[in-house]
Amino acid sequence: MNGDRIAGGVLVLAALGIVVMMGHHPSSSHAVALGRFVHGALIALIGATLFGFVHLARGIGLDRPLALAGLVAYAIGAFGGIGAGTINGFVMTGLYEHGITNRELRLFAWEANQALAQLGVAASGAAFLLWSIEICRYPGWAARGLATLGILGAVVPLVFLWSGLLSMNLSGAILVYGAHAAWIALAGLYLWSGRFAADRA
Repeated sequence: MNGDRIAGGVLVLAALGIVVMMGHHPSSSHAVALGRFVHGALIALIGATLFGFVHLARGIGLDRPLALAGLVAYAIGAFGGIGAGTINGFVMTGLYEHGITNRELRLFAWEANQALAQLGVAASGAAFLLWSIEICRYPGWAARGLATLGILGAVVPLVFLWSGLLSMNLSGAILVYGAHAAWIALAGLYLWSGRFAADRA
């Protein structure tokens, strides 16, 4: 199995895992065991997507500024997502487990979670946009379709977030991460199918 198929398969499975885990995301920090399991799994899945996208960026060509910038942006997005997951899954549940009910402390943790989550969404969206600009140069409907959906998937969630129509609470996060997971899965299928190798050749 070549590298494209491995990376593509990892991206598809990671996207499915993200959707499943977000579907089981607890609505409060009182569900300590579930919260830790879900967020721990999401952190691992972010790592898996980073693996897949490093391969994608290398395939596009790290000598191309947009491909390299996209990889840097996604690494920043992964940092934001891992940070947000760590706070919600381990810091907030730890505060509850130790009986700490200080409102200011919990509010600080929540605001930190929201800031990191929004950083993750913005930076990941920037990566999708940059890679899509590169991919749209390739011939064929698959590349053009993936690029178009990547641009929409990057821009639309940010417009809704920055306009205040959507927030990174549980329901908002499910919508945003669901949109991102859809593009991750499509990018994975593009790699796995062999179209990426054929188009860039």
